[in-house]
Amino acid sequence: MHIILSIPAVIVLAALAVLSFFFSASETSLIALSKIRARHLAGEGKKGAQAIVRLTTQLDKMVTAILIGNNFVNIAISSLATVMFVAAFGPNWGVVISTLCVTLCILVFCEITPKTLAIRYSEKVALMTAPLLEIFIKSINSLVNYFSATSNFILKVFGLHPEKRSPLISEEELRLMIEVGKEEGVLSDEERKMLHRIFEFGDTRVKDVMVAKDRIVAIDKAADADTLLDILVEQGHARIPVYDGSIDNIIGIIYARDLLYIWRNKGLVVLADLIHPVYCVPEHKQVSDLLREFQLKHIQIAAVVDERKQTVGLVTLEDLLEEIVGEIEEKVDR
Repeated sequence: MHIILSIPAVIVLAALAVLSFFFSASETSLIALSKIRARHLAGEGKKGAQAIVRLTTQLDKMVTAILIGNNFVNIAISSLATVMFVAAFGPNWGVVISTLCVTLCILVFCEITPKTLAIRYSEKVALMTAPLLEIFIKSINSLVNYFSATSNFILKVFGLHPEKRSPLISEEELRLMIEVGKEEGVLSDEERKMLHRIFEFGDTRVKDVMVAKDRIVAIDKAADADTLLDILVEQGHARIPVYDGSIDNIIGIIYARDLLYIWRNKGLVVLADLIHPVYCVPEHKQVSDLLREFQLKHIQIAAVVDERKQTVGLVTLEDLLEEIVGEIEEKVDR
């Protein structure tokens, strides 16, 4: 009679063990799979990827549901196995044998094996288990919400804020990924340096990249056309700043293309007619903001001024680009 009764019981135990395997594998694979990779899979249209994205955006809810399911299944395994072994071996030996067998089964088959598998093949396991796990979570949604609310309340009592989440990926992690990419041959050394310079670009101020005023080649607005021609030819610059009285007061820019106008109308040129307005920026402005302004306003050069609106330097689009791509050897656009 005990053998006949134990057959359906063994089937139930096996089914419960499979469920425990499923919960453990699901949890590990979904946590091991990065959110960025999940979004990439969804973008490729992989079956089950959308479920992964939805689950990983509510990670606390997912973990709560898995814990509820896994604990219920493991408790059911322990209880049923104890009843079976006590019926077969008596209350004394039955409890001992049940404890040893259940512990070994849960540890090896329901924990170590599925989690090891999920770590090695996190993507495949997540794609297979996510849709089923999502159905399970929806079926016990009220229970999940209750336990989640209780857990959040306890955290708030201790001054913690569960609603605050860490960013998808930090700058430090991105920098580490760049180094790993270089080590594994995915990125060249130049690409690695450029990516690191991009990170530094956002923290750089205009005063750190500008040409200081003592190095600026400029011309007084009172100068004649011959002087301008000499400077343009000797220096080879595409633009010449124009100042009024002193270099501290840059009032405009003359472009090298105006040479054609000078040559054509040499005797009739008034220098003031060639001056284009200059764009002024504060020295503490971030270069990333200035680059956006250059793009929006379609300009390539600006005078850098201090709090007193006096010129302290000059910055060009080339200066900004050099912060990303490195030194540009042929400087003809100053």
